[in-house]
Formats: sequence, structure tokens, C-alpha cells
Amino acid sequence: MRALKQGALVRWIEDYSIYAAYDDGLIGYDPTYRHGIVIDVSAVDTNKVAVYCYDCKEEGHWIILDLVLDELDILSGETYEKEIR
Repeated sequence: MRALKQGALVRWIEDYSIYAAYDDGLIGYDPTYRHGIVIDVSAVDTNKVAVYCYDCKEEGHWIILDLVLDELDILSGETYEKEIR
């Protein structure tokens, strides 16, 4: 499992502009992205990161993202591999 380091520029999908309904559920198309900088990585669970979102205005600038649940893209910065013991 990968984890982020402080200072990485990331983006994540906030919502979709278009949804299509199928028999087995909804599929989102044309994603709306949010962008931010990783400020801190949790010492307890490295899949949780605190991000300063610079294009979030109404919902607040501080966001906690989960690398397992959120569709997150790393735009710049470093990553490292977590050691499995």
C-alpha cells in the first residue's frame, strides 16, 4: 500500500457532472476534481492524510482523505512504500 509524504500535490474526485442509470446502478462521468497539498500523514494510519484544499471554498479548506476510499491522484511530490512486517 502506498502512502504520501508531506508537500505532495494531489487531486481527488469530488463529484461527477453526469450520471447514467443502468440496471445494476449509477455510473458517474465527467468528474469534478478538487486539488490540495498534503500537510500531514497520520502516524496511526498512513492511509489517512490531512490536505489543504486550495479550490474548496464553500466546504472549507481542510480535508481528511483516505487513500483506500478516495479516488486520489498524485500530481507531484514523493511517495514511499510502506514496509509490511
